[in-house]
Amino acid sequence: MKKLLAFSLVLLLIGSSLFFIVTNNSSTQPQTQQSSDIQEPNPAPLIVENKVAADLNSSPAAPDQAEQLVVIERTDWKLDQPLRTQLTRLKNRADQGDLQTAYSLAMNLRFCSMAPLDETDLDARLQQAYQYKDDGVAIADIKERYEFCAGVDQQQRDEFYAYLETTAKAGYVYAQEEMASVTPELFMQLAGATELERGAYIQKRNDFIQLQLSLLESASQHGSIKALIQLSNMHHSQNYGDHGRAKSYALNQLILELADDNELQSRYSWFVQRRQSELTPEQIEQAQALSQQWLAMIKANGTLYLP
Repeated sequence: MKKLLAFSLVLLLIGSSLFFIVTNNSSTQPQTQQSSDIQEPNPAPLIVENKVAADLNSSPAAPDQAEQLVVIERTDWKLDQPLRTQLTRLKNRADQGDLQTAYSLAMNLRFCSMAPLDETDLDARLQQAYQYKDDGVAIADIKERYEFCAGVDQQQRDEFYAYLETTAKAGYVYAQEEMASVTPELFMQLAGATELERGAYIQKRNDFIQLQLSLLESASQHGSIKALIQLSNMHHSQNYGDHGRAKSYALNQLILELADDNELQSRYSWFVQRRQSELTPEQIEQAQALSQQWLAMIKANGTLYLP
């Protein structure tokens, strides 16, 4: 009986040892394998990357520095003091070639071009706003513009265009964008060309439109999404040369690739899909090639101006 009990105890100890070995192996081995498969993620670099480069590059390696775009932050051009108190200083700096100051001066003068000239003009505009039962927003805007622009006469206000055009031709992207907002009719009025003979009038007007197009193209090739949008709209109207719809399609593709705004993405995805039905396969192929050419120029310039 004692021998039987001793033998049973030995079997029990052997079984416990085997269970401990099997359990220990099964619990440790998968942990070792899992830890060898997981790697700590690399921290994201603090740079602005062009997402187009990431889409085109299938390699997991870091994108080429040449394909990274620097986002240029927009600055507020509005002055915090009445324009008349700073006009001389701004003009002196602008005339010395300070493009940022010249742009700010142009924008503030243009802001004043829509302000009342004197108290009589102010009273007339306020009376009109009261008649329309304005909720106060327009009235406050009229008063703010008048106080900011008081003392700056009409001739000085009209000088906004000269500063804007000079700055745009010198390559200042924001001024190039803004040139698109000047209508041909306003330009002809500011240039004193409204009484020209018909042929001369049309020629001068067309020259201005060509200037607008060239400045917008320059801004676009420096990564201005605002300029790309304006160019796309102009070409889609088919009033600015041949192959307008194809050019608009190419520009819409660029906007889609560069913009990170959800609303713009949604709008221009719809535009691209709709335009596909208006173009032949050959036109679409040509437009895509044009889009890639412009994208290469934007990358070479290395900047991105968000709207």
